[in-house]
Amino acid sequence: MIIYYLLPLYLATKAICPLCEVQHAGIPVIACHTGGIPLQIEDRKSGYLTHPGDTTAVAKHLYNLYNDIPLYHKMSKYARTRISDEVSTVGNAAAWLYLTVMYHRGKKIKPDGVWLNNLLREETDEQYVAGEPRLPRDIKC
Repeated sequence: MIIYYLLPLYLATKAICPLCEVQHAGIPVIACHTGGIPLQIEDRKSGYLTHPGDTTAVAKHLYNLYNDIPLYHKMSKYARTRISDEVSTVGNAAAWLYLTVMYHRGKKIKPDGVWLNNLLREETDEQYVAGEPRLPRDIKC
């Protein structure tokens, strides 16, 4: 059975968790290249990124995923194994828990460009291991 996920544009800034959850399930995603979405979807690897309003590209990607079964399975495997837990429901809960604990301890968080997940891992002495999926850190806003 072929399953894919289309992220409606109006959800582009609200659907980060559902986006990562479907990728954890191995479902390729077709979404717009907006907001934080490009941090999670690797174009042509775990899904497709399109420009807002480009319905022709969306239709082409749907057609390709539906008709090219090896491509679908390749993207499905990549999506399932390469999405970072940093943006999953558990990853977000851990980040909020970290903030809550630091607040309770009376510590002010000053990330200075460091990701909360990195601060959490430093606090718990749980460092990243080689090959562990991570969101790109070199993105400039």
